[in-house]
Amino acid sequence: MTEDADRKRGEGEEDATTVTGEGEEEVTSPGGDREREGGISDFVRRAVSAGVGAASRSKDDIMRAAAGEIRSWLEHLNLNEEVAKALAKMVIEVKTEIRFRPTEDGKLVSETSNDVKVKGR
Repeated sequence: MTEDADRKRGEGEEDATTVTGEGEEEVTSPGGDREREGGISDFVRRAVSAGVGAASRSKDDIMRAAAGEIRSWLEHLNLNEEVAKALAKMVIEVKTEIRFRPTEDGKLVSETSNDVKVKGR
């Protein structure tokens, strides 16, 4: 290493590259640990991939269980009885008025008005 490079580097800093005795460079991290080919980044990539896969499987399992519960509930639901119970508790009041009025040319024209009320008992 040159003296200029040594001066640029502050005290306590370590070089990120070292030269072996045969003239080959060996890449090391600033802390001095040797990085293996694909070491940390490969590990992180595999860990994230495994995490995403586990989350996907968990989501599929939860959806499968929820679908089974809903299917079971719908199979045991008697919709006809439930609608009959709801209608039995209601009163539907329909009021309709139809009036026939003569026009100037002698024809009859109908006028209608209606009112619908739904009341619960």
